Amino acid sequence: MLLFAAATILLRLTDGTTVEGPASFSVGGNALAKILSFHSAAPATPAEASLIKDALAIVRADKDRTGRDAAVEQLVGIGLPVLTPLLDLYKDTDQHEPRPLYRLFERIIPSGADGLDRSLGLLRLQNGQMLRIATPIGSVKVGQREIPWSSVRAMAVLQKRIVKRIVAHSIRHSTQIEYLDTGIELATGSRLTATASGFTRLSWKDDGWATDPNGLTKPGSPAYKTNLVDGHPFGALVGRMGAKGATFAVGKSYVDKAPGAGRLGLAINDNKHWQNNLGTYTVQLTASAAYDWGDGQ
Repeated sequence: MLLFAAATILLRLTDGTTVEGPASFSVGGNALAKILSFHSAAPATPAEASLIKDALAIVRADKDRTGRDAAVEQLVGIGLPVLTPLLDLYKDTDQHEPRPLYRLFERIIPSGADGLDRSLGLLRLQNGQMLRIATPIGSVKVGQREIPWSSVRAMAVLQKRIVKRIVAHSIRHSTQIEYLDTGIELATGSRLTATASGFTRLSWKDDGWATDPNGLTKPGSPAYKTNLVDGHPFGALVGRMGAKGATFAVGKSYVDKAPGAGRLGLAINDNKHWQNNLGTYTVQLTASAAYDWGDGQ
């Protein structure tokens, strides 16, 4: 009999609830110790299908940033069953960056894991492999609870340490457009360290609007009375935990802190005149006792 080391896992169920606890099993022949996450491609339940339809309509309309971000979060949480209705929604002439609807596809399935058979789930391993596999049969036991695999939409395994290097773009990941989804979900007891470098320009050649990840220390031009927008410096690297989380400063250095539970997003702070931005910040992230749901997108 094969024995698998126990690990703490987080399940997202098809009814929208989550279950967290110790478990011991394998997926696709891989023990939990080797797994980052599994994403089921089983057909959407009627409730999920209704949510997908409504959420896609909100993202496509893109009228309310708060509602749109919450809808994107719901769709990413459902994952692979969103692909077909999303592809059916796209038109040849209206999808481009930096629109969140365009970015949604790769947030659900990275190009390296895409394939012709959309009925296969996605298994992500610690060694970087991304495998397309069928949804497991039977059930999974989490603590004392037995849960059918047919009710599992996604699973992540708690990692002692997650290290990622990601790039935040001043237009694509402007606070006015969309936060960069780091794929890292912090849990109770998680700690986060982030160091950022780079240089962005918020007004082409005007050096008064050029900054590092700490943001402007004074207004970029005499027409502005403050260096702040939405409570943080223009051009600063900021973060939030989930679509409804409060924005917090990250800057050049954010060392060994606990920003709270949720999925970490990062963005470059700006106002509605974001179209003249240039440049990126490179961010090194280290999280302890956290879940890795996917690459930064």
